[in-house]
Amino acid sequence: MNPRYALLAAPLLFAAALPLSAQLTILSQFDPSNTGGTCGIAYNSPAGEIMVIGCSASTIDRYAEDGTFISSATMVGGSANDVDIDMSPSDLTMNGTFVAQGQLLLVNGESGVAEIYAIDEATNAVIDTLAAGFGSSHVVGGSYHPQRGTFFLVQDNVPGGFEENRVAEIDATTGDTLQTFSVQPYFDVNYGDLDISPISGHLFIVSSSDDGIAEFTADGVFITEHVLPVGVSSLSGIALDNDLQGAWVCNTGGVVYKLGNFPIGISEEIAADPFIQVFPNPANDRVELVLDVERSAKYSIVLHDVAGRAVQVVFNGTLPTGSRRIPLDVSALNVGCYSVLVSGPGVSIPRSLIVAR
Repeated sequence: MNPRYALLAAPLLFAAALPLSAQLTILSQFDPSNTGGTCGIAYNSPAGEIMVIGCSASTIDRYAEDGTFISSATMVGGSANDVDIDMSPSDLTMNGTFVAQGQLLLVNGESGVAEIYAIDEATNAVIDTLAAGFGSSHVVGGSYHPQRGTFFLVQDNVPGGFEENRVAEIDATTGDTLQTFSVQPYFDVNYGDLDISPISGHLFIVSSSDDGIAEFTADGVFITEHVLPVGVSSLSGIALDNDLQGAWVCNTGGVVYKLGNFPIGISEEIAADPFIQVFPNPANDRVELVLDVERSAKYSIVLHDVAGRAVQVVFNGTLPTGSRRIPLDVSALNVGCYSVLVSGPGVSIPRSLIVAR
């Protein structure tokens, strides 16, 4: 088991410029009798069952919603401190193998790159395994994105430098890394997890070193941080209950909470913003920026380096409503991380871009 560094100082929050966060509430809670400090949680909505995995545990434990212990299943892939479980939110194909909706997904990020296991929910047999091209022995959470058909993984703050506090989008067939972005300076991940809304496609990230739940778009744009209710802290896992707009969360002390008033859908403020995608990412010569603009106005698109310095003005003018494709030549840029910033009336939307050779 890898040692943990001391908790970092609380991240900077730019609350004045952010959309209002949801006022989360506690609907219920229980302390799992057969599980100690928890590192991952999954929710089986049809059965009304919660599955939790303890840190470095050898079993996955199943509970009813009132906290009644039901059964245990053997942990696959070996016990791990950096681990997560989830339910497949839709039918998917992983590593070329069909995985039906409602099967158990397990992410083991304890050693080297992360491994994703698809497990038969009824028999605990491994359906298939995907070796992800991401991770530095500290991937602590992950989930499948039903709209994009990819996996998203989150790594904690232990590796340091470029590798720390990163989210990666993973090809479900090959395991290749499609894009990565940092959750800093908005959030800091120690023990933690992420889950994905099937409605908005947004990522919700929890951490034992933060008193909120960070919401990001799938392209790495920070939306806001939802403050936890009084009495809830040190979260290590999250599993959305999409039907009731709630979330099951667990903490490093082993307590499981059901949170209400969870923002599963898209807020009107975010939906009105121009949406931009960057393809390919990482890139080595040419990039295409794809924008879907819902409000015609004057916008600027500026490329910044990792230090925040403007490198190139990509576009400056009026964008009509509808879809627009803008080419960007990055062949002369140094290898590294950049940010494409779209600015307009009342909006400022960054997208991460990695230049690789």
